[in-house]
Amino acid sequence: MSAIRCDLAGLLREGARGYHPAEASINLLIDHGIWLRRQDFAGAFVVFNDEQSAAVIDWRQAIKALDAGDLPCSTSEAKILRLAAALDDGPGVVLREVLIGLDAHNIRLVAQAVLHANGTTNGTVTVPEPGRFPPGVRVLDAADNVLQNGQDEQRP
Repeated sequence: MSAIRCDLAGLLREGARGYHPAEASINLLIDHGIWLRRQDFAGAFVVFNDEQSAAVIDWRQAIKALDAGDLPCSTSEAKILRLAAALDDGPGVVLREVLIGLDAHNIRLVAQAVLHANGTTNGTVTVPEPGRFPPGVRVLDAADNVLQNGQDEQRP
């Protein structure tokens, strides 16, 4: 992260300081590492105070731009932005829609953000890594040892 981006992260943290939901939103974006590096996002939706000593994100306008297709991104990047906005003062989300499909790393970031928004600022989140093989598939090694049973099979 460049010095400018570090400064932006610090200014956003300063703008959110003291209000757990806002801190959680900003930390989620910083830890995710995508949105604050994007000039089309940071240049358009980060608002600085008069002294340039703190900044906030205009969540409603950011989500409006996302919905309009003006912020092209992956599905998981969009979900993280929507969750970050919803934790602060942006539009709400349907959790089922934004949580399903996130990988273990992003789920951990979201869980940490939810805890922080609720005032648990020193909590630790452990998310187990998913299995290596898709569910419902029977997997054997070279010696025919079962590595994973399929859905309809009984364990030996």
